[in-house]
Amino acid sequence: MLRKFANILLTFLSLFVLELISQVIILKFENKFSIIFNPLANNIFRLKSINEQLVNYQLSWDFKNNKMKPGVYMHKDIKYNINSKGFRGKEFEIEKKKIRIAVFGGSTTIGLESPEDKTYPYQLEQFLNKSSDSHEVINMGFSSKSLRFIKSLFFNEVYIYKPDFIIIYNNRNSIMYDGSSVEHSFENAKILRVHYFLLDNIMTYRLIKKIYNKIYNFNINTNYLKSPFHNKGISKEYLLNGYKNSLIEIIKFANEKKIKVVLVKEAYNFNSNIIEEVNIFSIDDLIEKYEKNFFIQKYNLDETSNFWIVLGAILNKKLDELTNFDNVIVVDPIKKLLKSKDNFTDYIHLTPRGNEILAKEIYNSIIN
Repeated sequence: MLRKFANILLTFLSLFVLELISQVIILKFENKFSIIFNPLANNIFRLKSINEQLVNYQLSWDFKNNKMKPGVYMHKDIKYNINSKGFRGKEFEIEKKKIRIAVFGGSTTIGLESPEDKTYPYQLEQFLNKSSDSHEVINMGFSSKSLRFIKSLFFNEVYIYKPDFIIIYNNRNSIMYDGSSVEHSFENAKILRVHYFLLDNIMTYRLIKKIYNKIYNFNINTNYLKSPFHNKGISKEYLLNGYKNSLIEIIKFANEKKIKVVLVKEAYNFNSNIIEEVNIFSIDDLIEKYEKNFFIQKYNLDETSNFWIVLGAILNKKLDELTNFDNVIVVDPIKKLLKSKDNFTDYIHLTPRGNEILAKEIYNSIIN
């Protein structure tokens, strides 16, 4: 009996040591914590004198929950109210009493430099509630977060809130942060749900998955397009299949939960004539022309502008391939947004007026 107990203890001790080693390695690459060490997450970073802030505006990050810290923040005279669940906006109950819409995205969604009542999720709620107070729209945008972050958030938390719709406006961040590699996709939604739980809570599993992804990307012999932001470049396989497959995983899981998925094409504030010409070409043609610097030479574009115009158009086109799913709505607000440069604060972020146009386009699609 004593020997059996000793063997069990030794096994648990070995697993703990393995998880500790994995945690140390993972921390070198990303700020992610095992379920074992998660209660100490914020203290660890405080001891290391790390004060991570969201890009472009000073909102404190909660490493334990991997979301924004609740509170009220001011930046450039704009107030950011972060509710108890780590999202921008008013509090909401887990049990829904209205038609619930969860909005995913990056800094455009959270409302970079926009007052709370001028963000596009807030304005969408106003449009939907013009005749009756029957909808609630929850802003689940996070600055600099990509589709992989959105998937993790959806599978681990947001589905519990039982939204009737989820909206995804995430193109630019997915290229920037996900585009250098491809993840193996899962057909079974239940397996995927377990996968994301383990990925978020067990660092040994997360480390093994990272190693597997390296091998997987090597075996598919993926080619890379040059990038002004990555030495490695952007994976062709990600552009052709990786981004779409990630969305399909979300769509299938959402369908099981009877959730509609609204996919929104992202607008880039460049010359509308160039944007229109780029959209004429197929995805394969765009990749070929990108490799040959076709648009750089024709329009005297810099590499950064060419990067966003062409690769952004490719991901927007991938959304059209998902309209065969019964629970998917694709929204294209690009032409409306490009009518005026006053709709943008820069090449990607929207002004309050731009947010209104985006909200109106989504509203029209949902209602129709």
